[in-house]
Amino acid sequence: MKTFRLFSFLAFVLCLLSAGAQQPTIALRGTIVTPDRVIDKGTVLISGDKIQAVGASISLPEHAIIIEGDNVISPGLIDLHNHLTWNFLPRWNAGRLFNTRYEWQAIPEYGLALSTPHSKIMDEGLSCQTEQYAEVKAIVGGATSVVGGFNSKCSDGLARNLDYYSGLYPPGTHEKLSYEIFPLELSEKTAAEITAGLDNHTLTSFIVHLSEGRPGDANAEREFRMFTARGFLRPGVSIIHGVGLNTADWQQAAKSGVGLIWSPRSNLSLYGRTTDVATAKQAAIKIALAPDWSPSGSDGMLQELKYASVWNDGQYPKVFTDTELVQMATSTPAQLAGLADKIGSIKPGYVADLLVIRRTEKDTYQSLLNASPSDIRLVLIGGNPVYGDDDLMRRLAPVADIEALTVCGSPKALDFSTETALGQHPTSWRQTVDQLNHALNEWGLSPVQLTPCPN
Repeated sequence: MKTFRLFSFLAFVLCLLSAGAQQPTIALRGTIVTPDRVIDKGTVLISGDKIQAVGASISLPEHAIIIEGDNVISPGLIDLHNHLTWNFLPRWNAGRLFNTRYEWQAIPEYGLALSTPHSKIMDEGLSCQTEQYAEVKAIVGGATSVVGGFNSKCSDGLARNLDYYSGLYPPGTHEKLSYEIFPLELSEKTAAEITAGLDNHTLTSFIVHLSEGRPGDANAEREFRMFTARGFLRPGVSIIHGVGLNTADWQQAAKSGVGLIWSPRSNLSLYGRTTDVATAKQAAIKIALAPDWSPSGSDGMLQELKYASVWNDGQYPKVFTDTELVQMATSTPAQLAGLADKIGSIKPGYVADLLVIRRTEKDTYQSLLNASPSDIRLVLIGGNPVYGDDDLMRRLAPVADIEALTVCGSPKALDFSTETALGQHPTSWRQTVDQLNHALNEWGLSPVQLTPCPN
């Protein structure tokens, strides 16, 4: 019995040592945006995959790696609306505005620029490469969690895929977020399964595209009526877009506990209008921010946050405070995803999904709202240093695993080894890019930049 206990103790110690070797204890120092409040000269202590302590004065273990500087430390940004496998394609400008999504999807220019190249790449078996490319693009834009990937066979690493592999539940547990682009095309059986899942809490979130078109558009109005008739207007449901909804619709949605995911850049690019977020906010709708996709929206969450901030500055009176805008990319999407007890805030016990940027403004929230991807110093997902400045990544990640990137002239590094595809050791980032380049060369294309850089 004593021998067995000694063996068990040694195995436990070896396990701890192994885990420590994989994930160092990290202390991030700077101004912390929780995001409900700001902690000046604060420290976030990370042990394993969790936040262990947060505050202006906390004790650090001797072995902690301390990251200092004029930093702003935020929760990792959460993207609840994307179409990841399209984000290797260039920005698309049709040269005209539309009344509804069905119009631009039917024109030849859309087929030539986007849908045909996308279909060809997917047909060639490169769906996982497009997803990997898009996840890196999302991380370069400050996101640690995304929705809207291809399928669970593509990637179990890098960014959290909240709709099919978040890593936030015990192994074998089904994800509790369902994402649908065409919810009105669901079969009666699937619709019943979703409502039952929301009833018994095996689903905590149902996120759907709805009423994507200009106000007064008949298709948008009809979609909302049909959606309501099918019993989907209920707590746990969030509407993506909702550009065509009116005041009465938002009041009805608010009474039902429905949330909103707002994608202003894509809306204005395609329709010249965006969602009536002022009315939605007045009705007490919870509003999250997301980029949609890079062909008509923003390249990432940080870029969409800046776009929304500029849009907000042009409204009189302003619709949102700076604090609310930051919450719309962090704590609010965590609430809409049913994950507010795990991600979206900086608190002890929460998963260590964190974004560190260099301060560019005196005001802390303005530093986040005006940040560019080149300002990102570090992105951690589950305590793992996944992306950031080259010097920091070399301190925190195994040097053999990191690959060099240059973002807008700034030397960065990526740890692509956290990606797992089909249970196999992942290809490198360079191999992913090379495979996409080779396939796209047939159409005289290449993968779009991870982020556009100012001239």
